[in-house]
Amino acid sequence: MSESNHENHEDTSDRATSTGSTAAGDELPVKPQLTESQVKRLNTPVRAMVFSMIALLLILLPFLWLVPRPDNDTYRPDVDLTKTAREASETAGYPVVAPRLNDDWHANFARWNSGSTDGVPFWEAGFVTPSQGFITVTQTNKENPTWVSQKTDAAPPTGKTDIDGVTWSTRVKQDKKDGDGTTAYVGEVNGTTLILSGDAEKDEFVKLAHESVASLQDGGAASPTESPSQSDG
Repeated sequence: MSESNHENHEDTSDRATSTGSTAAGDELPVKPQLTESQVKRLNTPVRAMVFSMIALLLILLPFLWLVPRPDNDTYRPDVDLTKTAREASETAGYPVVAPRLNDDWHANFARWNSGSTDGVPFWEAGFVTPSQGFITVTQTNKENPTWVSQKTDAAPPTGKTDIDGVTWSTRVKQDKKDGDGTTAYVGEVNGTTLILSGDAEKDEFVKLAHESVASLQDGGAASPTESPSQSDG
């Protein structure tokens, strides 16, 4: 009896020890607690970053107000076509073209080229059309086939058309990549060659050709010392 009780006692003790160890092993780890000073130290970089961003915005705001706002109106260079054409006429020795166009057209540039590179001095002016196309008017009295080919982007002749009694040779060159192309009208007016070239609607080419011919028939851009009224009188 005593041996059996002893064995039972040892078995019970072993189970108790095993159960106690298991219970101790199943306890969750204790979560570390941060002190108030530690929390403040952790929050300090975040606060500093927020304050830095606010300070940066306060610095940038005045500059942002000074930045010009986008304007929906198309920029128009201040080109005095009539004055520039008069000056070019004096240099050229013949009246250069200065077409009178409506407000929905505007000159983009106007200049005299002395022809120092190819020996062909010429007058040219660029016009933005109502459809936002662009046509350059070029005029000279010393043209040659090579020069004309260069000014028309080597566009091949496609036909002829009559505008205000002037026969214009039409040329068209189509770009195979993007579909854009160059259209050119080449005509002879008052002993000079006129070339209208660019990318615009057909009626805009016709309009500019009409006004160019009318300008030259009226004497072109009159010089400051010789206006049309003075020459008529």
